Amino acid sequence: MCGIKKITSYLLSVMILLAAISGKSWGQVSDEVLKEAKTLAKIEDAYFKKRLNNDLEGAYQYQHPVYKEKISLEEFQYFEGRVVSDYREGMEAHISGGMLPPIDFIKKNPTKRDPLGFPRPSYYQWYSNPFITVKSYSLERISISKDGKYAKAEITIQAEEQLNPAAVRADIRFDIERPHVDYWEKVDGQWAITVLVKNDSISGARTAYRFVPNNNDAWQKMDYIEIDSESLLAEPDPERHALQN
Repeated sequence: MCGIKKITSYLLSVMILLAAISGKSWGQVSDEVLKEAKTLAKIEDAYFKKRLNNDLEGAYQYQHPVYKEKISLEEFQYFEGRVVSDYREGMEAHISGGMLPPIDFIKKNPTKRDPLGFPRPSYYQWYSNPFITVKSYSLERISISKDGKYAKAEITIQAEEQLNPAAVRADIRFDIERPHVDYWEKVDGQWAITVLVKNDSISGARTAYRFVPNNNDAWQKMDYIEIDSESLLAEPDPERHALQN
């Protein structure tokens, strides 16, 4: 009987010790992830401001190295940030029924021109609808994969939409909000954009354009640690804020 009590006491001690070690390890990992999430939130903010200020060259610097191997800065500028790595293949090779201009032409003329043929200011193209003007954003959450290689920055974009004045014969504007996700991948210790989500809705569905060869299903199935915007402003508190998805 005494032996059983000793064994039971020993097992309880081991379990308590393991729980303590496990708790400490989880706290350390969570603090590290929280710190990484805060870093990424700052990078996302800087990337957003580059796009908001129509700094196409600045926004290009955040793109994936593989993407930059396929898409030059001039192409990125010509298409005002709205171009996928394989845009010359399939349907993307046509714009309004016409063929795309040659690469040499784009590199010599990265700036778009107005109907009279004069160079016009470049604008980062958030949406295909030219009557939407992005104003600001709010960060909803940062999700980082458990291996620390991938992340998602989910934001809500605040913008103003104008109804086409040629169609309605009036100046009608209203505020809108749209969800947006920037997908990030850590490459050589630096976060880079790897997937662009196109928020244009077709029959309620959202189309994802992948910047680099990537199975989009993998992003959905990946295990993430989600950190909400409140937590990014607070001191590390992993047990309260780090939620495993």
